[in-house]
Amino acid sequence: MERSSMEGKHYSAYMVRKSHESLKFTTVLDVGAGDGAYREWLSDDLPGVTWIAVEAWAAYRRKYRLHEKYHRVIIAHIRTLDPETLPPVDLVIFGDVLEHMTKDQAQTVVKRYLERARLILISIPIKHYPQGIINKNPYEVHVKDDWSHDEVMASFPDICTAFVHVKIGVYLLSRDPDVRSALWHIQESLSKSQESLFQKP
Repeated sequence: MERSSMEGKHYSAYMVRKSHESLKFTTVLDVGAGDGAYREWLSDDLPGVTWIAVEAWAAYRRKYRLHEKYHRVIIAHIRTLDPETLPPVDLVIFGDVLEHMTKDQAQTVVKRYLERARLILISIPIKHYPQGIINKNPYEVHVKDDWSHDEVMASFPDICTAFVHVKIGVYLLSRDPDVRSALWHIQESLSKSQESLFQKP
């Protein structure tokens, strides 16, 4: 995704920051890095972390100077990238990425990376959200443009926390018992005032 919606980003930043404080991340994999938005948004929340970008559209590397924002940039589609070729990763960010593939493909990709990463963050449109080619980039097409919150919850059984904005849902997934416990405590500690703040675009 060239540029992600700002919906759900306050919640994402809060949960990532609190998770890092508890779990001490060292490496983040940003899938579909686009213009590097997640690197910019979360840089203050993840100090000292190594960032790896995966971007399918090679032109974005030069256009957005991704090599200056990330420690490593991989030009590949996440569906064909072998996770065994990557170093151990703490957090994988699928920021507005999974809608660019079929449901089966999205489930397969998430499952593969859940086996390698401690935590996965998914940000995805949960309303009818069609999108075509942008700036000649065919990877910008929304292959599945009708995800719903209920379908996301049913499709990814390792979801620990969920946050629904107007059009975007944010989900944190893990199979690690320590991570799941940490997420539960973080979610439980949220106040009503904090939750209302997250609803702001």
